[in-house]
Amino acid sequence: MPLLDKIKKKADDSAATEQEQPAIPTAATTAPIRQRRRPAFIALGVALIIVCALGALWLVDRLSTTTPVVVAAADVPEGQRLTAEDLTVTDVTVPSGVATVPGSDLDTLIGQRAVGPLEEGALLAPGDVSGEQFPASGTAVVGVRVSSGQIPTNDVDPGDPIQIIGTPREGDDPPTGDAPVITGTVQAISTPSAEGEVVVDVLVSTDQSATLAALSATGRISVVLVPEEE
Repeated sequence: MPLLDKIKKKADDSAATEQEQPAIPTAATTAPIRQRRRPAFIALGVALIIVCALGALWLVDRLSTTTPVVVAAADVPEGQRLTAEDLTVTDVTVPSGVATVPGSDLDTLIGQRAVGPLEEGALLAPGDVSGEQFPASGTAVVGVRVSSGQIPTNDVDPGDPIQIIGTPREGDDPPTGDAPVITGTVQAISTPSAEGEVVVDVLVSTDQSATLAALSATGRISVVLVPEEE
């Protein structure tokens, strides 16, 4: 076969082979799926955001709001007549449910007495002071002079319950019977003298006041700090 015919035949065979090969399928083009919006959920989300924002604003306003109230400027024992140095006014955030005395009532409290012991910095409640007489009917305050060794060296403060116990003379035998015991409450303690003596004002019942005064006069006593009654 001539060379030209061979080349022509080979070209025809290649064309026929290409026509016999199957066409490669192409991926079908699909339209994007559109998601449906849900207005109810959107509105709920917006409402929650608004509620949270309002709650945060309320909390900030609550924490930043202070009220002028009366507080104790010093430790005040029970029954002491209040002076201008004992009380002051300060702005505080008052917890819910806590009763306080408005700062505008400060002047009305001067001259009244503390119903119970007041600690420095404590918020005053309406029932913490009273214009009634002190000591109250049926009670009395007795001053007891004691020296070192007759009273605990620390942790005895106004308002503490104590017992004053009669003791024998130095060198005497211990008493065979029950020693006299007077129960009372510390009202005030003086500054120690150069000899280390202090005067303790003790609130007792009227029927015990004479006995306590007699014991104090002998100097043979001991002051005992006791737990508060529950």
